[in-house]
Amino acid sequence: MEEAGADLQTLHTRMAAIGAQLDADWADALRAQLHLDRDTGECAYWHAGYHQALLDVLDLVSDRRAISDSADTSSLSLAVG
Repeated sequence: MEEAGADLQTLHTRMAAIGAQLDADWADALRAQLHLDRDTGECAYWHAGYHQALLDVLDLVSDRRAISDSADTSSLSLAVG
């Protein structure tokens, strides 16, 4: 169970870093809300990021593998609506 605690800490650390960028560097880009338009690259990236986040959480709760080494990786799956 210690590994799950480490994985939770990894997720908290990632969330804090991403949250800081969303509030600072990416705030203007988010105001345009292009991620809501289905035919934009922003929408595809949003779905790819969400997909990866769900994979991380599923891996954590199913205890399949550690997520600590999956930072900055992307899924090869296509984004789905």
